[in-house]
This record gives sequence, C-alpha cells and structure tokens, in this order.
Amino acid sequence: MIDDELLPYFPSLLETNSDLFTTQDLQDLDNTLTQIQTLSDNEAEETLNNFYITHPRIRDELENLEEGDRELKKVKPSQANQSTRTTNFFQELSQQVKDKLKSESKKPDSDKSNG
Repeated sequence: MIDDELLPYFPSLLETNSDLFTTQDLQDLDNTLTQIQTLSDNEAEETLNNFYITHPRIRDELENLEEGDRELKKVKPSQANQSTRTTNFFQELSQQVKDKLKSESKKPDSDKSNG
C-alpha cells in the first residue's frame, strides 16, 4: 500500500507537465526506479520520496496536484489487492519514465551551442 500522499501523482505529473522534468531528472528517476525493483514496497516508497525531496520543483508540483485533488477524495479506494497495485504502480511509472526518456532523446538538442 502506498502511504505517501504525493507518489500517486507522479504518473499524472509526468503526463501533464513533462517539461518540468529535465533529461537529468528523468535519468535520475529512471535510476531510482531501477534500484527499487529489489526493495520492499516500503523501502521503494521511501526511495521515491527521497527522490522528490532532492528535486524541489517536482515535489512542489506534486504537492499542488495533491492539494487540488484533495477535495475529490471523499471516498477511499478499496484496500483489496493493494500490494499488487503498489507493484503495478512502480512498474507503470518506470515504463512511463523510460518512454519520456526515449522521446527526449529523439528531440533535437537545442541546449548545445554551435560555437
């Protein structure tokens, strides 16, 4: 079960505000997600929590999404299959990050100067 209130907003943030993530942020997140594959759900959650603590822009946007959604959460989701959902969450987030990294690598690199 994911206890951290911000983690469930990662996929939405990647989808709706992907320009917030630099290529380095995406690589850091991909590395973090690779590391957590061998960790327990609690350890994985703590590791992701540490990721967004070290990336304040991302943390702030996650907090904004969570605040905006707080009013909509009148009914709690079912606790059934919570462990499966947690595992699926990390796998889906990892795939989403890999997809974003692929699309980033296909973009022309406008950060490099020709001088």
